[in-house]
Amino acid sequence: MQPQLKTAIKEIKLTLQIKGEKKEVPCYVYEYTQRCQELPQFPLGGNTVTIKKNVDGQRVEFEYLPIYSGFDIETTNVITDDSKAAYMYHWQLVIASDEIGYIYLGRRWELFFDLYNRLVEFYRLGAVRKLLCWVANLGFEFQFLRKRLLWDEENFFAREERHPLAAPTKDGFDFREALSISGGSLAQLAKDFTTTQKLKGDLDYKVLRSSKSKLSEQEKDYCINDVAILAEWSSFIFSKYIYPDKKIPLTKTGLLRSEVRNELKNILGYQGTKDYKQLVQNAFPDCETYQYWFRWLFRGGYVHANITNTGYVIENAIGEDETSAYPAWMNFGYYPGTPFIARYDLENFNQYLKEKCCIITVKFTNIQRKTSISYESKHKCLELVDALIDNGRVAAAGEMKVVLTELDWQIYSKLYRWESADIICLWTSEKIRLPKFILNVLNRHYLNKAKMKKAGLSGTPEYAIEKSGVNAAYGLMVTRMELDSVKYSNNLENWQIEENNLDFEAEKAKQILLPQWGIWVTAHARWALFQPGFKIIDELGADYIIYNDTDSYKCRKHPRVLEIFEEYNKWIAKKIQSAGLTDPAFDDLGMFDLESPNITRIKTLGAKRYLTEEDGKIKATVAGMPKSAILNFDKDPFAAFDILGMELKADVSEKNTIHYEDNASEWIAPDGVKMTERSSAAIFEIAFTMKLDRFYRAFIESGLDERSVLGN
Repeated sequence: MQPQLKTAIKEIKLTLQIKGEKKEVPCYVYEYTQRCQELPQFPLGGNTVTIKKNVDGQRVEFEYLPIYSGFDIETTNVITDDSKAAYMYHWQLVIASDEIGYIYLGRRWELFFDLYNRLVEFYRLGAVRKLLCWVANLGFEFQFLRKRLLWDEENFFAREERHPLAAPTKDGFDFREALSISGGSLAQLAKDFTTTQKLKGDLDYKVLRSSKSKLSEQEKDYCINDVAILAEWSSFIFSKYIYPDKKIPLTKTGLLRSEVRNELKNILGYQGTKDYKQLVQNAFPDCETYQYWFRWLFRGGYVHANITNTGYVIENAIGEDETSAYPAWMNFGYYPGTPFIARYDLENFNQYLKEKCCIITVKFTNIQRKTSISYESKHKCLELVDALIDNGRVAAAGEMKVVLTELDWQIYSKLYRWESADIICLWTSEKIRLPKFILNVLNRHYLNKAKMKKAGLSGTPEYAIEKSGVNAAYGLMVTRMELDSVKYSNNLENWQIEENNLDFEAEKAKQILLPQWGIWVTAHARWALFQPGFKIIDELGADYIIYNDTDSYKCRKHPRVLEIFEEYNKWIAKKIQSAGLTDPAFDDLGMFDLESPNITRIKTLGAKRYLTEEDGKIKATVAGMPKSAILNFDKDPFAAFDILGMELKADVSEKNTIHYEDNASEWIAPDGVKMTERSSAAIFEIAFTMKLDRFYRAFIESGLDERSVLGN
């Protein structure tokens, strides 16, 4: 028996990207429910696109059909004290070409696989001939599909357990994740890239539904739009990347990496590229050093609350935010350009600090902060004895051994004092600017983004691409080589992570950027962040700084504070000029913007934990808590936000978690329908609880009475 497709229940329009131009095509929606001899309708595919890949060291060719496909499911949760499972009660699949599209709606897995098998047969899919099918969040749908299909293990790709980015089947269906490329949610993807938009009113996981539960027309439209978005997204990816580059992107950073590689070849040519890559290989650290650097030398952005201003409400504050901090210091900063060499003439230490890029292993004795600002993370200390810890950062220590860049040493010199500093080893490299081929790509995206925003084009796919290029630049610089591999096997019940099983030298040979550049990008950004901070500390006192987060300040309001940031911006203006960034679009690059001029109340309880009130609106940045949930307290949020901790129950926390059920489950729905899954994923609400570390809480409590008069 074959599925019957009667008259379409609906016709919609898909706006597809065809050779860079938008084209509206009709798309017919069918309910895939009954069974008879009638064949389903499928669009004809044109010429396939050949994509070459390296599989186990050999070059393999695949043929991808120019078909725009997307898949999505709706599920219901069944949560009990003993188990957590979910059941699919509605699926939707889109198949479209340049001329026509079809969306199929179904209620049971057997109907989906009936359609799936017909598609495999119709398009003659298999080991070589592929159909690309996009899923918004592939990890979720994969958990329901994984025991129902046989997967192509050699071409399966995941960066982490339970989160595949490419999950091809042995039948020729190639499921890919969209959000790893677009970023954000499906709604944001639609806003940035497609004409069809996601409808409001998610199908609630908590409502118990079965395969026979009726959906309203509005709910069906919600399902239809989700896959219509994926079809339009697929046409965009084909037009922008697959047709011209003969590659299927996996991540935002991967897209930018390909662009940088092309720019390198365009600028230097074949022989120049070969010579450049040899220079990179010469300056690249060995495996042990590489891992050592990222464990002990690399530091991210500085995120910290000044203990002086922690635990109580401060009135009259401002918020300053740095514009594109990382792209700025990719342009302004210097970077190690030669292999690091060991230095033993430590009498020249200060000279090296001024003239070279330095890696300094140092042991401090009786080190303590000069003010209430703590800088070093305890997790970056090789040795730490008799330490006083301030929310994860070292306020003082009897002994502390760390690895620093020369930029971090400068910050240490301003924020700490010590009895002695024993330089255990010193390595130096010559300073260079980042290569032009990197900056060309970054600045092209930045310039295009700024011009499009000014022209009112911020809602276009083109703008989203440029913005993504700017945002991915930092990720590209600090991306670490994946030496562990995540394996998925049809024969195993669980995922398998194989540590350090990839050949370091083989992975190293692929690199065109040095890992030390990523280390220095973040070091420059931290150093730059502190430049206005040092002036505030020297002239007004450290208590005027309330909070820092990577590229921002929250400060007590004072005319001099505003002047200090204006002076910093004048200094940055000279940096912009020196970097040759003459277009007005770059005029604010790396400058601080007074984003919040009138914060009436602010309260912080540590890193990534603060509330602000401005123009009567309360905003929250509390790690692990959705921003909007702060308004769900039954009292003033500033009072609820307390060092004793706070809690929101599951029904108002707006916080979700996911449970992966790897065993088969079954459930009898209230309407009597038996629902079964071989594996599933249940997304459900949980309570949000915030508790402070008892030592940090004591640290805060010890000075609350004294601090209540500070800043007046």
